[in-house]
Amino acid sequence: MKTSKFLYLLGVAIALFIAVVLPNEVAAMVQDVNVHDLTVQTPTLGLTALVSLANIDGSSEGSPNPGGMRKLYIIHAKDIVGVWPKLGDIVDGEITILPELVEDAGLAEYAFPDGTFSVTDATDGDPGYMSNKHMVGFNLAGFRKELTKEIQKHLNAGSVVIGQMNDDQYVVAGSSDNAIYIKSAFSSGGKGSDKRGYTCKGEQDGFMWGVTPLKTSLVATLPLLPLPEAP
Repeated sequence: MKTSKFLYLLGVAIALFIAVVLPNEVAAMVQDVNVHDLTVQTPTLGLTALVSLANIDGSSEGSPNPGGMRKLYIIHAKDIVGVWPKLGDIVDGEITILPELVEDAGLAEYAFPDGTFSVTDATDGDPGYMSNKHMVGFNLAGFRKELTKEIQKHLNAGSVVIGQMNDDQYVVAGSSDNAIYIKSAFSSGGKGSDKRGYTCKGEQDGFMWGVTPLKTSLVATLPLLPLPEAP
């Protein structure tokens, strides 16, 4: 009987501990957690999560805001060492690191007819499943062996694209581990005034960021291929 009574009292004591003491201990632990740390401090990602919105002027009131692109630079993803750009390279809304390239590689420049090169992005997916898509498009006018040779290099080979905007900002689309595959279509035109050449387009989704500007101080040291010598 004494043993049964002891076990009964022990069970009552444990029940009281779970019902009264333990919840207070858990509550105290929760109070010690910094919610700001949980929602903002994500150094391994390079960006923050669940950050409160900020005031911003998106009107361009009193400031020029030209559309259009001046230059197109492109490189195969395989010519980039490691992953570039990655989320950790983006600080305060801009890419802060240049890519490391394999030996003898460099960004190629494609000259294009005025007004035919564009870089865009879009947010896709339902709430809870959203990500970013990067898109590029450009034309190459004419039909000659140099163009056909260059176009062929894009077959099943992804690229990263850098464009110079008309306000001198540089924007990056694609990444070495999620490259943009350029698809081309040639048209001869039906008569003399028709456009003859290639229409090139590419897109890639699954990004954790949109097309992003390159830090201005890095532009002067972009690893470009040397220009061909004049004949």
